[in-house]
Amino acid sequence: MGKSIMVTSFKGGVGKSTVAVNLAVGLAVGKHKVLIIDLDASSGSVDLFMGCEHDTLYNFCDVAEKTVNIQDAVYVKKVEIRRKNQVPELYYTLDVLKSPPSYDMTVSFEKAVGDFIEEAKTIYDFIIFDCPSGKFPLFEVLAKKTDLIFVVTLHSAASIRSAERLALYLSENGAKSENVRLVINCFNPKGVTRGINLGIVDIIERSKIKLIGLVEINNQIRDYQEIGKTAYDIRNTKFKGAFNDIIGRILENNISLSKKYDGMKTNNLYFKKENKQNKDNNE
Repeated sequence: MGKSIMVTSFKGGVGKSTVAVNLAVGLAVGKHKVLIIDLDASSGSVDLFMGCEHDTLYNFCDVAEKTVNIQDAVYVKKVEIRRKNQVPELYYTLDVLKSPPSYDMTVSFEKAVGDFIEEAKTIYDFIIFDCPSGKFPLFEVLAKKTDLIFVVTLHSAASIRSAERLALYLSENGAKSENVRLVINCFNPKGVTRGINLGIVDIIERSKIKLIGLVEINNQIRDYQEIGKTAYDIRNTKFKGAFNDIIGRILENNISLSKKYDGMKTNNLYFKKENKQNKDNNE
């Protein structure tokens, strides 16, 4: 049976789609059979990030209402790799299900989502749901039915507070803490060492969510997303490595945090550096 992952956040603009798409592609590159589902009815962007904007026809609600089979509804993205003077070989294959225009369904959300996930698990190794920000009509059902919930936060105080509130909401609604994991996006190591941003342990303690990975700030990926390229398509080693670490942990491999970020030791990034002004105020 496959594993389902819900990628979510209460706050918009934290990079949920970036995380979801790169995790999906990374798993596909690793020869896993993967389905990524865009659930953002108002501004879905998975197809844009993957460069298949005009190639998808059906959406999640079509499949959930059983008007079409999963395998007939998905767009199959195939990417080949070309090496010098060699025949092109398949780099990865990934199935994409685009966002619905609305969440209007004639069937029960709980039954529709539950049946969909159970069926998808018999076909795919991983099913990744890219969710809109905040609570939306399918939120509670997905939180109950998926195997893992990835809460994405930016490396900022406001975003971390939002992650903390989401963790509390999930706990109050029965989600098991061992199934909820934190992804820190746009991690700024220099901000920690300068005493501006919270350290890694600070973020974990404040959000009350166990960490599964962090992705360092990278403007290059943001630019390439505009033309439908992921970290794996442009072979960005550092950015790709961050997602490979998360994928390894999903696969239950024992992967520690990288030892250095821009030449700084990881153990210098665990806690926010106390700057002189804060020290003087405490005294």
